[in-house]
Amino acid sequence: MKKPALPLLVVTDLDGSLLDHDTYSFRPAMPALACLRQLGIPCILNSSKTFDEMLLLRDKLNNTDPFVCENGGAVFIPRENGKGFNSEMTGSSYNSILKTLNELRQYGYHFRGFNDMTATEVAAVTGLTSDDALMAKHRHASEPILWQDNDERLDEFMSALACHNLRLLRGGRFLHVMGMNDKSEAVTFFKDYYEKLWDESLDVVALGDGDNDLSMLEAADYPIVIPGASQTLSPENPATRTADKHGPAGWNDTLLALLNELTKEATRV
Repeated sequence: MKKPALPLLVVTDLDGSLLDHDTYSFRPAMPALACLRQLGIPCILNSSKTFDEMLLLRDKLNNTDPFVCENGGAVFIPRENGKGFNSEMTGSSYNSILKTLNELRQYGYHFRGFNDMTATEVAAVTGLTSDDALMAKHRHASEPILWQDNDERLDEFMSALACHNLRLLRGGRFLHVMGMNDKSEAVTFFKDYYEKLWDESLDVVALGDGDNDLSMLEAADYPIVIPGASQTLSPENPATRTADKHGPAGWNDTLLALLNELTKEATRV
């Protein structure tokens, strides 16, 4: 892979950031995406989505760069021959998570995970289509569960998971059982990966809108906060920029402005 015109890497959240929260459209972000391609800057998609879901989105976005699934739990890098991916687990494997959950069931905890459900059941509880539910069931590094016990038992359950080096991430409807990884893994992993590949130091731009994006934003050199539906994140970095618009429109405008500034600075050096 050739060095980009700017020693830069972009790592981005999807839903509510590059993709519209309601329509999943990325059309308003197309000018910035085109600019990244022109400059040769990789755009790393970093989402809670599964591998199969990400493949579909990459195809729609015409994105051929590496990507990260399940909140930093699994990294996928396209092979040079164009056939398949090299993968790296930065969190706990799916099989080890399921093994721990089955062990904890013996202590009377009541919950139901995607692995316990058919695709039809997953579709019913998520609102996904049957095809999308199948993709959501194909997991590498996390298990969404519906908690069917009381809050006191949930606290005990979280402590038990911690003893197995696992944790819970609260989502809208589900609790996600996963390793100790988070979305910042993508920043540190790919900063090191591309610096070795290009033999050059680089900066990372990260864009996100949700609580699970905060660690990623704080690990970046240039954090860009996309306003969320109910809140705006505040990374502890003086270089933080906050978009004026929600979703892909804010993603586009703020990233383009930063790229223009950095390009001008580079030409003055």
